[in-house]
Amino acid sequence: MQIVVDERNRLLHVDLSGFKSTVNLSHDYPVFQYASGVKPSKAVSLGCLWALPVGNWAKQATWNANGTIMVFGGLSNGDRCMHTPRTLPIPDGVTFS
Repeated sequence: MQIVVDERNRLLHVDLSGFKSTVNLSHDYPVFQYASGVKPSKAVSLGCLWALPVGNWAKQATWNANGTIMVFGGLSNGDRCMHTPRTLPIPDGVTFS
């Protein structure tokens, strides 16, 4: 699991893990919380990172300034989220520390 910040080329390489929900959620929630490593100066949209094989669902995420990865929308107990690695541009005005 990693997010590689390529500042020279202004790219983010996002490769996180899949997960299985063990609770019912009807709102946005942090899935991963990093205690160390670089963090963005402001929230960065990561787009659709997980596919749910049941029902053709996809889950979008945001990398927050505090390091958490927030997933949008609810999940049901037992939903299996399969991750697809992505490379995306670093938004203008975002720095890392």
